[in-house]
Amino acid sequence: MNEMKSIIYKETRLKDIILIASLPDMGKVGGLVSSYLAKELDTKLVASIEIKDKPWVIYKDGIARIDNDVYNIYADETNSIVVFYGDTQPQEGSNVFRLCNELIEIVKRFGNIKMIYTAGGYLRDKVVEPKVYGAVNNPLLLKTLERFGILTIGGEISTITWFNGLILGIAAEHNIDAIGLFGEIDNPHIEQPLTAKNIIKIMIRMINDEINLRKLI
Repeated sequence: MNEMKSIIYKETRLKDIILIASLPDMGKVGGLVSSYLAKELDTKLVASIEIKDKPWVIYKDGIARIDNDVYNIYADETNSIVVFYGDTQPQEGSNVFRLCNELIEIVKRFGNIKMIYTAGGYLRDKVVEPKVYGAVNNPLLLKTLERFGILTIGGEISTITWFNGLILGIAAEHNIDAIGLFGEIDNPHIEQPLTAKNIIKIMIRMINDEINLRKLI
């Protein structure tokens, strides 16, 4: 069984949409960023994507049932921001591709996507104060990173895996600019809220410096 289903709860019309889309990864950084913004921005749930691709069932009190993963899409109509969040990553690589494309197609229904931002962890040997590094899908966006004092991810990295990396490439195939912000972590097995906080600060400055950061951080 390998199913994906989309549900639209509210037809929304937005202009020049900023899409923030990241899922839990090392240190759960991507999940922390998107879940926090979905809660703290003035968002409403407008759509969801359900996937059945886990090769197991949930079992409790003698009852077994299929495990559905639900990914939610929230819209902040005031700031024309859409936030995509889920508690996990798809189990199968092919479903990561499908999820990226399905997300973009859904958000396109709401209006033109101006930019996509994603986030995640950047594993380093030693971290004192977590810095934020960037990756882009359009060389012209390197100037944006430079303007905000963000260095690109080091040359020791040759792949950015799963949703938080793949969305950059899928966005390019849809002719949509995308920026990935990846914060330093030195332990991928525990949540890294400080790293997520540093990413949020920079991301919101990039998107709209009139958004009240005091409320968000």
